[in-house]
Amino acid sequence: MICVGLEDLVLQVLLLDLGEPSVFLTKAVNPPSALAIKNSLKLLEGLGAVECDWNDDNSTISTAAASSSCEALSVTSDLTSLGFHLSTLPVDPRVGKMMIYGALFRCIDPALTIAASMSSRNPFMSPFDKRDIADAKRREFSTSSIDGGSDHLATLDAFNQYRNLKSNLGKGGIGMTMNAFLRDNFLSRMTLQQIDDLRKQFAGLLLDIGFLPRNYRHNDIMNNRNFGASQTGMRSGEAGDNSDIHNRNGKIVATNIPGNENSSNLHLVKAVLCAGLYPNILIAPRDIVRSSNQASFVGKKEVGECVFRSLKGDVHLHPCTILFKAKELQSRYCCYHEIVKTSKIYVRDCTVVSEFALLLFGGSLKVFNAYGVAAIDDWLKFRIAAKPATLVKYLRVQMEAMLLQKIIKPDDDVTGSPKGMALIQAISVLLETEDRKECIPVNQIRGDSNVRPGNQRQDGNNNSNSGKMRDDKGRYNDGGRGKDDIRAGRGRGSRGGNRSRGRSGRGRS
Repeated sequence: MICVGLEDLVLQVLLLDLGEPSVFLTKAVNPPSALAIKNSLKLLEGLGAVECDWNDDNSTISTAAASSSCEALSVTSDLTSLGFHLSTLPVDPRVGKMMIYGALFRCIDPALTIAASMSSRNPFMSPFDKRDIADAKRREFSTSSIDGGSDHLATLDAFNQYRNLKSNLGKGGIGMTMNAFLRDNFLSRMTLQQIDDLRKQFAGLLLDIGFLPRNYRHNDIMNNRNFGASQTGMRSGEAGDNSDIHNRNGKIVATNIPGNENSSNLHLVKAVLCAGLYPNILIAPRDIVRSSNQASFVGKKEVGECVFRSLKGDVHLHPCTILFKAKELQSRYCCYHEIVKTSKIYVRDCTVVSEFALLLFGGSLKVFNAYGVAAIDDWLKFRIAAKPATLVKYLRVQMEAMLLQKIIKPDDDVTGSPKGMALIQAISVLLETEDRKECIPVNQIRGDSNVRPGNQRQDGNNNSNSGKMRDDKGRYNDGGRGKDDIRAGRGRGSRGGNRSRGRSGRGRS
């Protein structure tokens, strides 16, 4: 008996125009429950794969009805352009979205590696008697200031070093050298080989649906002796530049392979990772995040001691995560893939992502320019000026247009056109600028940035005064109370900044 994920089945029902999934699946021998259908649609809606019109009577469904049959669910759903492409990929929707965006933004090699690692076991082994040593070795793969202590980019770095050894060393010494590398870093050869095999399969799937150029070959990367070195220490070039990039060892990294020109841009890679994992987002307490006007910062406690907020409630970082012993975070927001529940709810892997990555690749975006507020799915709120907000909305529309163009003409190279290259360059520059905290505030108030968290209550560690940034009034009510209204009034700017007055937080410098 072959089992298939319910999300994949819902996408297939919508693709074949068989009617509403909640109605069509009642014909199954063992129809899924209304709760299972609802969760699947919610997940796909969060990914941007479907658009759902939820009727009001869904909130009145009893527990017994929700667990009995999907007839109790009343909803209308339609495929988006992204959902159309995801329905043609026989992979998990999150993995599929990451692959598609990796191909669109020409960073396909790291996207394939991370997607394959999520579809297989963790390549890092953790022997019971050497767990601390193994965790320390794992952290050595994430030493760059760009990745911010990412578990996913650490896996990417480990695989690239493994591939570099495999392709560069001669047959005579490959056995002993490779064995020493795997043993010293507590890596599983079998898992790394499985990741490599999955990468080839995923590349073939993208090639079949037209998201990779016809001249793309997976073996081109493997055969390039200078490719595969660690990418966490690369000096990033200008966005859209197809020239070779030097890594930290002085070697040349091949970025001239079709579909792989931006593989060294880790800001863009993290944004693609965020696109695939959303809405799996964690919100960190403010007192462990360095603000843009702080030259030096040391947190009062380790990140692993703090409580993070998420859609699933309060969660903690697992001790095996790279950020567990860190003293600070580059951003309040992290994306994760695996979550487990033992004595507490733990996240086993995470990557810090910027606010602009969430605004560009997150869920449904609502912008209230009059109040300087942007909300993603009514639960992530940001203070943002009107001009950056307008830019974000325009870039999201253009990304949707590229996906739609791929449906109409699958063989068109939408990212190779002048318009597509300009879009990729704009997003790359935007992400790099935000990560370097070089945004110049539109209102010129010291201590502010173009994008910063809105007025969100209930910090994860329940310490609302520690390191708290005061925001201009024109407050956006906490989504946890179910209110979407915006209140306007007078207020002060952030600490250390000048006072401002006005309904929308706009004031005098």
